[in-house]
Amino acid sequence: MKSLYPPQRARQARDLFSLVRESAELYGDKEYLVYKKKNELQSLSFNALSEKVTAMAEAFLKLGFSATPVAVIGETCPEWIITYLAAVSSGNIIVPLDRELARDEIVGFIRKVGCRAVVYTQKYAPYFDGHGEDFEDGTYFVEIAAELPEDYTAELACPAPGHLNFEDLLAFGQAQLDGGDAAVFELEADLEKTAAILFTSGTTGTAKGVMLAHRCLVAAINSSYNMTNFDEDDVIVSVLPVHHTYEMTCGILTPILIGCTVCINDSLKRVVKNFQLYRPTGLVLVPLFVSTLYKKIWETAKKTGKDKLLRGSIRASSLLRKIKIDPRKLLFKSVQEAFGGRLERIICGGAPMEADFVKEFDDFGVALCQGYGITECAPLIAVCPEKANRAGSVGLPVPGLEVRIDKEEGEDYGEIVVKGPNVMQGYYGDEEATRAVLEEDGWFHTGDFGYQDEDGYLYVTGRKKNVIVLDNGKNVFPEEIEEYLEKIDLVCEVAVVGRKNEEGAVTVTAVIYPDFAVAKEMGLEEDLNAIGVELKQKIAELNRSLPAFKQIRGVELRRTEFDKTTTHKIKRYKLEQ
Repeated sequence: MKSLYPPQRARQARDLFSLVRESAELYGDKEYLVYKKKNELQSLSFNALSEKVTAMAEAFLKLGFSATPVAVIGETCPEWIITYLAAVSSGNIIVPLDRELARDEIVGFIRKVGCRAVVYTQKYAPYFDGHGEDFEDGTYFVEIAAELPEDYTAELACPAPGHLNFEDLLAFGQAQLDGGDAAVFELEADLEKTAAILFTSGTTGTAKGVMLAHRCLVAAINSSYNMTNFDEDDVIVSVLPVHHTYEMTCGILTPILIGCTVCINDSLKRVVKNFQLYRPTGLVLVPLFVSTLYKKIWETAKKTGKDKLLRGSIRASSLLRKIKIDPRKLLFKSVQEAFGGRLERIICGGAPMEADFVKEFDDFGVALCQGYGITECAPLIAVCPEKANRAGSVGLPVPGLEVRIDKEEGEDYGEIVVKGPNVMQGYYGDEEATRAVLEEDGWFHTGDFGYQDEDGYLYVTGRKKNVIVLDNGKNVFPEEIEEYLEKIDLVCEVAVVGRKNEEGAVTVTAVIYPDFAVAKEMGLEEDLNAIGVELKQKIAELNRSLPAFKQIRGVELRRTEFDKTTTHKIKRYKLEQ
């Protein structure tokens, strides 16, 4: 049978330091990063990236760092990325921190792993200035200044522990290189050494420190490169939080191997404007963004009275494509303009996605491919190849990764268990939690339920810990029911949970944050009672299409959005009663 995998590309990453250096040789002064600073567009070339990563890596080595944890926190910026690459390239351990965490949590994570340096953007200076007693003696606090005085002269001397500027540490490293006493070029990459510790997003309320070896990062970068159609002519906009391994691996590190340009989105409020400014050809997103963009297309069409014309154009386009005529670029030019006019593909991961979106974006000429991963796998497990896309599936397991489905006798699905070079080493300081998910022979239990079809495509049905077990023994996956509910216009956000009724029986309950803008258009405004009546009618219609045990028996409305992680996953543990 013909392989459904894309052909493997010739170039592969060996380690992060050689990746950066070799890409500089290949792509030179081509823009790697484009970003805004002081409201002006600036850029960092592949050459400049290599120079700065090398200098910072040298600085870490000359400070005596060896397998030393280095924390980084703040908005996405070149310095954040340079810190990540330099720490790993110098044989140290990068600890990316979620910038939306409370200060106490941030300090707790830094202390837990014993970080000797904390690199942070100016916004987070109050977290560290004057708080040295909260950290270990000998800690370096390295601030990424928003701007420096025009006459600023960087210090070249070896800095003492305490507070200093990012540019000073960079200049110190560069001075060591200029002096001809470089250590970084003598260092051999040990792919089995821990390269990163990532604290999970905490949707269950308990964050664990995932230890990824250097090989995990390399394997995930190569997999991301081989499973997608991006090339050096592509332009990507980085939208997701950079501390998250999905964004860092697929949206920041893989483009170094590809040789394409990454533009940094500076605000979620300006994301659509930034699409129009940067004109991306590709995006790496989570389903919430995909859903928001899709809704915005139709909201704009309705407001301008063009929704009927848009539907007619979709039908006409479908007919023409059947006879090998593709009119999408012409017919949907106005839709494409919302993304900058050049968007060709979106890779979507991080959470379950509506299968219908694959066709709906394809109608507009955009290939939407779903992927699947987990932090413990750096994060890539599977991706749908663009030329062999399959709606509803999260894709084919990436090359080099083994997958098995642990299912009970008579069941069609089971837990997804994987083994390969991108699987973590374990949880930092938590052997019990590690043993619970990682077998001695390397098989990792993802905690996700799913199945594979005859071609090897993987389907995820839900999280093991989210499964609602009814009194009759039936299992209900909340994600499946949520997918139906999200199609109701009045629903903005929803989480399906198990609640006990007055008789003590577990029932399927939908907790809904309504779309108040839609309610207002319907004349309901913000009257929860009226919205509830309308929603219950819609849910009653939905129930008629569902098996009895999956039907929604309870509805709870809320006036505020759900508490979410920075990757926009609802914190379900906060809904427990």
